Amino acid sequence: VLEAAMASALSALERASSDRSRAEASCRGCVPCLFQNSCGQRSFTVQNITQPRSRIVGGSPAPLGSWPWLVNLQLNGELMCGGVLVDSSWVATAAHCFAGRSESYWTAVVGEFDITKKDPDEQVLKVNRIIPHPKFNPKTFNNDIALVELTSPVVLSEYVTPVCLPTATDPPTGSPCLVAGWGSLYEDGPSADVVMEAKVPLLPQSTCKSALGKELVTNTMLCAGYLSGGIDSCQGDSGGPLIYQDRISGRFQLSGITSWGDGCGEKGKPGVYTRVSAFSDWIQAEIQKSLRSREPTCPELLKTTDMTEAQQRSEFNSLCHFYTLPCPPGQSASACSQIAEEKCLTRFKKCRECTIQKFIILYVFVLSYILMFFLLLLLELRAFLQTLLDLRGRKSSGVRRGPRSVPQKRQIPGKSGKKMHSSSLVVCPGLRESAQQVSQIQESYSWILNIPSDNLQMNFQEVLVDLTSKNDRGLYQARIRAVVAGRPSTFYSLVGLENESFYRSVPRIIAVALDSLKT
Repeated sequence: VLEAAMASALSALERASSDRSRAEASCRGCVPCLFQNSCGQRSFTVQNITQPRSRIVGGSPAPLGSWPWLVNLQLNGELMCGGVLVDSSWVATAAHCFAGRSESYWTAVVGEFDITKKDPDEQVLKVNRIIPHPKFNPKTFNNDIALVELTSPVVLSEYVTPVCLPTATDPPTGSPCLVAGWGSLYEDGPSADVVMEAKVPLLPQSTCKSALGKELVTNTMLCAGYLSGGIDSCQGDSGGPLIYQDRISGRFQLSGITSWGDGCGEKGKPGVYTRVSAFSDWIQAEIQKSLRSREPTCPELLKTTDMTEAQQRSEFNSLCHFYTLPCPPGQSASACSQIAEEKCLTRFKKCRECTIQKFIILYVFVLSYILMFFLLLLLELRAFLQTLLDLRGRKSSGVRRGPRSVPQKRQIPGKSGKKMHSSSLVVCPGLRESAQQVSQIQESYSWILNIPSDNLQMNFQEVLVDLTSKNDRGLYQARIRAVVAGRPSTFYSLVGLENESFYRSVPRIIAVALDSLKT
C-alpha cells in the first residue's frame, strides 16, 4: 500500500515538474523568475544523468549546464582543486588545497565546462580571501573545509547558480549522491577536459570506518561509493561537491566536499568527504561577518594604491578597524588607533613586497622566455642563411603571404553568450503557476515522500478489542498498535472478531493507519 502511494506521489510530482520544465524552456534566459531564491536549482531539465554503472575515474561527461555551482580553482592559472559556489561571492572547498599559498596566486572560474577552451558563460574572478577552518588538521584531514571569498560577486545565469547548504541532518544511508570535477581519469592519470560526474551512494559510518580504519574516519567525515570499487573521485577533484537532491523540494544540497581516499576507485576503498552539515553554522557565520570584523587582505589593501591620499586614508581607517578589536583594557582610544594603523601599514608593506617579488619572478620568467625565443630564432636564421648560400645563383620563387585569421569564440546554438541582467528581462509566462503546482503536490504528498524506501511497510503488533462495544453490524471498537513507515503509532478502528468479518475490516484499518501517518 505504501509503495503504491509512493509511486502515485512520484508520478504526480514528475508530471508537475515536466510542466514546470516546459515553462522554463519556453522563456530561457529569464533571470528574475529562474534565479530568485534559486539555490540548488538547475534552470532547465538535464537529461541522461549518469547512472551507477558509469565511472568517474575515467569519467562520464556531465550534461552541459548540469553543474552551475561547480568552480574551477586555479593556482597560477592551472587547475588545482574543485570548489562549490555557496553564495554569489563565496566558494566552499577543501582546506588541504591551499597549504599556506597566498590568495594572490589563486583565481576562481565559474560557468566552465570544457577547460581546453574558453566557454561563453565562464567568469574568471580573483580571490580576495581564503579562510581554512580554524580546526583543520593537515595530518589527519579532520575538518577539511575552507571558504574562498571572491573579489566581486558572480553574475548569476542559467550556467552559474549557488548550491543549497544542507539541513542539520544528513541524507539517509544509501541515498544516491552525485560527484563531479575535472580530476584525474584514473589514479595518477591525466585530468579530464570536461566536467565528469558519477552517482555514488552514501555509506554507513560503521562501514566507512571498517573499510578505511576507525582511527582515520572522524565524525566530520562521511563516505560515499561502492565497496566493489570502480566509481570514485580522484586527484584534482579535491574540494569539489558531493551533492544530494532533496526529494521533496527538488533542490540540490551540498552534503560533502571531496577530501581524501586510499587510491581511486579501488575495491573496498570508498571516497571520503567532509561532512558539510557539521559546518553549516560556521559557513553562515563567516559569510555574514562584516568587513570591519575581518583582517584586511592584500587585494583590499593594494586596491588603495590607485586612490588619492584622502581616499586612501579613509579606506585605511575602514580596513584597519580590525586591528583595534583586540585593544587591551585601559589603553586609550588614540593609542589603540595608532597601534592599529601601524599594524595595518606593516601588512600593506608586506603585501606590496610580495607583489613586487611576484612581478620580479614573472619578469625573469618572461625575460628567459624571450632570450630563449631569440636564441632559437638565431639558430633558425643561421640555417636559413645556409640554405640561401646553397641556393646561390638560383632564382627563388616568391611566396604569397595571406592574412592570419582571428579565431572566433565558439558559440553554442541558440545562445548569444551575453550575461542577462534582470532589469532588461520579462517575467516568464506560466512559470509561476507551474511552480506553484509543483509546490502544492510536494506539500500534499510530503507525508509519503519523506519516508525512506526501506521503511515502506506496516507492521500491526496488537489489536485490543472492547467486547462491550459491539454495534448493530457486529463490529467492535478496537485499539491498534502498529509501526507504520518506521513510526510507532496507536489508533482506533472498528473490527470484526470472526475470520471473515476481520478480513473485511483490514482495508478500513489500513486506511486509518494511513490517516494516522499523514497526521
